[in-house]
Amino acid sequence: MDELNIGSWDHSPPLPIPLDILFDIIQHLPIQSVLALRQASKSFYAITRLRSLWALLLRTLVHEQNIPIPSFDRKSFDCLSALELERLTCCALALRSNWTNPDPDAKREVDFYKPTEPDSRIIFMEFLPGRGNRWLISVTMNVQPRKYVIQCWDVAVLQPVCIAELTHMEGPYGGIVINDDPSSPAIIVMQSALTEILAIDFEEDDPESAFVPLSVIDGIREIHLLSGSTLVTRRPEKGGEVSIWDIGDQPCEKIQLVNPSLLQNDRCQAMHICDDYMVIVRQKTVELYSTIPRPNIIATPGAPISYPLAQHTFQWLTETVNMSKQVSWHAARSHHPSPINIVIRFGSVYPWPVNMLHHFVLNPNPAYVPGRETSLYNLPYLMQPTPVQTIGSPVRLFAPSSVALGRYGTVLWIDSHTEDWAGPSDCGQRLAGRILTATGGFSTSQHGSHDTMIFRVRDDDLWNKVAVDEESGRIAVGYVNGSITLFEYS
Repeated sequence: MDELNIGSWDHSPPLPIPLDILFDIIQHLPIQSVLALRQASKSFYAITRLRSLWALLLRTLVHEQNIPIPSFDRKSFDCLSALELERLTCCALALRSNWTNPDPDAKREVDFYKPTEPDSRIIFMEFLPGRGNRWLISVTMNVQPRKYVIQCWDVAVLQPVCIAELTHMEGPYGGIVINDDPSSPAIIVMQSALTEILAIDFEEDDPESAFVPLSVIDGIREIHLLSGSTLVTRRPEKGGEVSIWDIGDQPCEKIQLVNPSLLQNDRCQAMHICDDYMVIVRQKTVELYSTIPRPNIIATPGAPISYPLAQHTFQWLTETVNMSKQVSWHAARSHHPSPINIVIRFGSVYPWPVNMLHHFVLNPNPAYVPGRETSLYNLPYLMQPTPVQTIGSPVRLFAPSSVALGRYGTVLWIDSHTEDWAGPSDCGQRLAGRILTATGGFSTSQHGSHDTMIFRVRDDDLWNKVAVDEESGRIAVGYVNGSITLFEYS
């Protein structure tokens, strides 16, 4: 690369350093130091305005560290100017610095949705992935009369507003799942006496008309996962098979996943589907299946059946499980599977769960060949989860608790730990979090502290649900009285 002669602009001697070597030095500086270089001379001012420098810093300081970029509309980086790349880099690092601080500073806090009906409580809350990172889905349960209110909130405006609302009052209610593919028209699936697949018209003026039915599947079932046009359900009886559906124009069952060795503890806790395989975490097992339909060995009516290619059994029953594939720049570049974070609160023989969260990682199989069919001889993951850390998280008897796990490794939880700020107490909650770091496989190390972050504390037990959107730096907490509070950290 040519010698640097920008110094002649201000009559200072040229820097006899090739630009690539200078860039290699600069990328190891804190971002504040890079910006401070602009004041050193016109030469450094010009250097720190170069698009190639900010493209490098965005890649090395943000992408390679698996740090989310706030307010990014996902257009190609090749179309961005030097100033836009600089803004994205600085915003991402500023959010990560605040997010991983032991005491993060909320830039905005807003309370909204306070139901007028007594005995209302938030029972579900999750941010819609993608779509501008501005939508929050909540479900409120009202006891008398029994009804469920599903709402979509625009949280990017100054005062969050409900843009879609659906009330379910008659018949059974089996919950909802949200599509993890933001490009799919099917946004949520609700289970009632039917399995209802719904879209949302974000431009509709009447919230009660904004949920748009797309299709239905007859019958009652457990709904567990929605990814693109793929829906995963389970028959509710003990030993019930897991079914994978194509919910395109005419929903149809593609394949059934059956584990004959499970006679009990077969309740599904978490799932992950990708390409031609699926990982299922049940109460006591982790299982990996091929999702390629093949004719049954013995001709039977119904969809083809797939059996586990591999499985691992935990020593104890799980109480709650959160599972998410870790965003990994290195894995994406090599077309290998990314590590999967699994956060478990195990059950106990007592009426309350264990006062610890256990972080496991499902590591990629080094022998896996991408592009080759998943089989017993080509497994994408090592099926024994690697224990990484335990996190103290006490929960009092009958006290509400909740856990949320993000794609970038943020785990948030609500628990009853009060000793650090109020001493021993019969009530009180904290909203805490940690950045998870996987071991083995591909590194997911991040700049910033891996200690516990305390986002909020309170002296009562009103919180019962938490949701996180790492890309926008937002956290939402739901209350046992039906209210919602939004915190923003970007």
